Amino acid sequence: MHNESLSARWLYRQLQAEYDHLTSNEAIEEGIVINQYTFTDTGRRFG
Repeated sequence: MHNESLSARWLYRQLQAEYDHLTSNEAIEEGIVINQYTFTDTGRRFG
C-alpha cells in the first residue's frame, strides 16, 4: 500500500506540473503564436 501511495503522489505531482505549464502565460502565448491566432480589439477570435 505504501508504494501505491507514493506512486499516486508522484503521478499527481507530474500531472499538476504539466497542468501548471500548459496553463502558464508563456505556454498560452506560444500556442497563440505557433497557431497564428488573431484577435479583435475586444478579444474575440478573428479569422
